[in-house]
Amino acid sequence: MSDLEKYAKYAKRVKLFNGLELDEVAEIIKQGEILHYHEGATIFHQGQLGTNIFVVWKGSVGIYVDNDLIAKCEVGDAFGEMSALNHRPHSGSASALSDCKCFVLKEDKINAILQKHVATRFLLNIIHMLSGYLEAANKKNSVLRKQMRRLERASNNQEALQEASNS
Repeated sequence: MSDLEKYAKYAKRVKLFNGLELDEVAEIIKQGEILHYHEGATIFHQGQLGTNIFVVWKGSVGIYVDNDLIAKCEVGDAFGEMSALNHRPHSGSASALSDCKCFVLKEDKINAILQKHVATRFLLNIIHMLSGYLEAANKKNSVLRKQMRRLERASNNQEALQEASNS
């Protein structure tokens, strides 16, 4: 497979590259590196300062908050971008769920990309990804709130029945 074919494949599979021209995808890929992680390996820890954007090239990665799995990143999914762009500690940990390869863009390379004309589309892709994460979190939050209301009603009904039986 030629480099151009590889870049075309990545352009289709990686949300971060949506709408970018093949030469722009090639430029970004050349700025990064591929890191290999064995199943169970920690990629980064919750609370650790984040400076890299990761993209799953092969395998899958779990994102954990307080040891609870909150997301599973598959081939083409990016993670670590919120911390890298905000210069803040990671809000969760990332671990390899299987042997995997991740494309990694380090902070200095991200900054170099953001200085170029590709920056607008690159940032828009990140915004779209983050919006998707937020939408999914809002849906999950809504489901959890409904469950909480049902539990509260059931608890209130049980308390009312106990009071009635004690009378």
